[in-house]
Amino acid sequence: MFSLPSFLLYTFVTSITPGPNNIMSMSLGLKVGFRKTLYFNAGVLTGFCIITLLCAFFCAKLNEWIPEIRLPMLVLGTIYLIWLAVKILRSTYDTKAVEPKKGQAYLSGLLLQFVNVKVMVSAIVSIQMFVLPYYQSTEALAAFAIFIAIAGTSCNLVWSGFGSVASRLFANHT
Repeated sequence: MFSLPSFLLYTFVTSITPGPNNIMSMSLGLKVGFRKTLYFNAGVLTGFCIITLLCAFFCAKLNEWIPEIRLPMLVLGTIYLIWLAVKILRSTYDTKAVEPKKGQAYLSGLLLQFVNVKVMVSAIVSIQMFVLPYYQSTEALAAFAIFIAIAGTSCNLVWSGFGSVASRLFANHT
């Protein structure tokens, strides 16, 4: 039976925890303020939708062809997310970045998704773990993928707002 609370909790936790999107959103919020991060986050949403849709349909096809791959994908994805969290925890902050223009911000948010392995792994894990065991229709896969993308981008906005509000604190104590 599909567990909506588990799916929502997993989606929230993977969306709100640090990753390339959230760190970039916070960094931009810190440097340029919340409003100017909206172009970047619009690009993130577009790219996030594309990537999660591709992951959802790729997982569905892969499950048809090789059903035994589900567990290894879940394990490897979880290990990667833990490794990424440790790397981000140990990273440093660059204070010399330049404010991007509107078009550049959108494009950088969009293109970031195609190299953002956290988005891919979390989409694959959530689709494999929560969706595919219960739903295989194209409409259901698309709806879950878009929901995951919207949830992720909403959390990016939280990080943008946090960076914007805490800019003085971060400027003094990076």
